[in-house]
Amino acid sequence: MARPYALSRREITLVLFSIMIFLVFYNFEATSDFFTNSNLPGISSNPTVDGGLDMDIYGDWVSDDRRISSVHKQQEKEYASEGDIWLKSERVSEAQKQVIFGNIGVNDGFMHWGQDMPETRIAKHVAGFSIMDNVIMCNGTIFIVTDSPSSFPSLGSIASSAGNSHEAPLPVEWVVLSIEQARDILGSYGGLIQGTSWLSYDAIPSNYTLFSLWKTHSSLNTSTSLDPFRPPRRLFFPNIPTYEGIQPDLNGPIIRRQRSDSGFHPYLPKAAFPLLGLMYKEDWEDYALMEMPFVFERVVVADFGAAARSANDVPPFALPLVGLYASKDWWEPIRQNLAKFLHVNYNTQNLNSEQEKTIVTYISRQDAINGSRLRSADHNALVNALETLHESNDFEVNIVSSEGHWAERLTAVAQSNIILGVYGDSLADSVFMRPSERSALMEFFPADVFTRDAETAVRSLGIHYIAWWNDRRFETDSLPPVAPGSDPAQEVQIDPAAVVHAILEVVTRT
Repeated sequence: MARPYALSRREITLVLFSIMIFLVFYNFEATSDFFTNSNLPGISSNPTVDGGLDMDIYGDWVSDDRRISSVHKQQEKEYASEGDIWLKSERVSEAQKQVIFGNIGVNDGFMHWGQDMPETRIAKHVAGFSIMDNVIMCNGTIFIVTDSPSSFPSLGSIASSAGNSHEAPLPVEWVVLSIEQARDILGSYGGLIQGTSWLSYDAIPSNYTLFSLWKTHSSLNTSTSLDPFRPPRRLFFPNIPTYEGIQPDLNGPIIRRQRSDSGFHPYLPKAAFPLLGLMYKEDWEDYALMEMPFVFERVVVADFGAAARSANDVPPFALPLVGLYASKDWWEPIRQNLAKFLHVNYNTQNLNSEQEKTIVTYISRQDAINGSRLRSADHNALVNALETLHESNDFEVNIVSSEGHWAERLTAVAQSNIILGVYGDSLADSVFMRPSERSALMEFFPADVFTRDAETAVRSLGIHYIAWWNDRRFETDSLPPVAPGSDPAQEVQIDPAAVVHAILEVVTRT
C-alpha cells in the first residue's frame, strides 16, 4: 500500500496564507470599514482626509444609477437655473409626476362596459376644432355615441372626408350612433386609449397644426373651467403616412425613404412637446385591423378642411385663436419648453434692464430651392445694413438660412425680439420668438401679394406685425387685402434703409 503524502510545514503555511489573502479581498468592503473605524486610534473616518483609500480609488464622484454620466455634468452646470429643462430628478415632485402621468397601470388599457356604453361628450368646439370625451374608433371609423345628436355640431363642422377636404366626412369615416345602436354595433367591451389624444385629420399638413391644437387644448385651462388639464399623450395623423412614396419591395434592396411632411420639423415636438408621441397612418390602420373598438378618453380634433368651409376672414388654422378662450399666457409653456431645450433665455424681455440687448434675426431664403426670395442686391444691402446695426451696443444680429440646421435656426428665433424674412413657411417659427412690448415680425411680400398666416399667428400672441411691399409699410390697422399671388417663386424687392428705420422705431416705442 502506498504511503499517503504528507504536506510539509512550508506548504501548509502557503495554503493558509493564500486562504487569508482570498478572504481579505473577497470581503474587501468590510475589511476597509474595519481599518477605517473611527474608534481606532490614528484612523480617520473621512476618506478625503489624509488621502484615504476610498479617495485614492474613487475620488469624490458619487454614483447615481438614474443619470447618464456623459451628459449629467453638462446638464447640471452651476449656472443652470431652476427653470432649465435639465432638472435634477429630485426637483420633480410627486405631485408634478401625478399631473403628468396620472394613475395609469399596466392593466388599464381595457374596458368592459357591458350595457353601460360610454357616451360621447363635447367639451369645446369651433369649426374644424373640437374637444370630445369618449369618442370610439372601430375598424377605421370614428363613432360619436349620443342620444342627443342635436347637442353636437354637424359632422361636416367637425371633420372632412379624407379623400376630399372640401366635403363632409363619408359614412365610413365618421358616424353618429345612438346608445342602443352602439350596443349592437360596438359590443360590450374594447380598448381604452388613456389621457388626451390629438387627432389631425388633414391629409395635407400645415405649419400651424401644433400651434392650433395647443390653443384648442388650452381652452380647457381657464380659471372658470372645471375640466382637468393634462398635457397631450399622442398625436395621430390618420391620413399622413410615415414615409413618402410607394412602399418598396420588402425582399428587394434597402431603400432609404423620405419621411412625410407633417407640417413641422421632426425635432420640434420632441423639444417643445416632450411627452407627445407621434402616430401616423400605419399606426391608425393597425388599430383598425384589430377589429376592436377603442375608446378615446379625450380627443382634440383638428381638421383644417372643416375650418376652411367656415372661415371667411381668417386663415383656417386661426379659428381657435379667435373663437376659443384661453389664459393670456396659453403659449408660454410651449415657448419656454423650446427655449429651455435650446438653453437660451426663456424669460420675457426686461425693457428696464440696461444689460438686455435687442436681438434681430433675419431668416434668409436665398438658399431655398423653392419659393420666393429677396432680390440679390436687396439681400446684400439688408445684410450690410444689419451689420451696421450690429455695431451698436444695443443690438445683436443673427442671419440664418431657412435651409440651415434646425437647432441653429431655432436658437436664433427663440432669443429674438425682432424677426425679418420673406413670406412663407419659414416664418411659422416666429411664434417661438421672445415676447415683449417691443417684439415684432416684419414680413416681405412681392408687390400686390399678401397672406395673413404669420400675421394672425403672431398677433394672437401680442407681437407687433409689419408687412412690406418694397418701401411701402403696412401695420395691423392698415393691412392690404389678402391676395395669395400666382407665382410662388416671385422675386421680392425691399428698401433696406426703410426696414432698419422701422426696427429703430419699434425698439424705441413706449
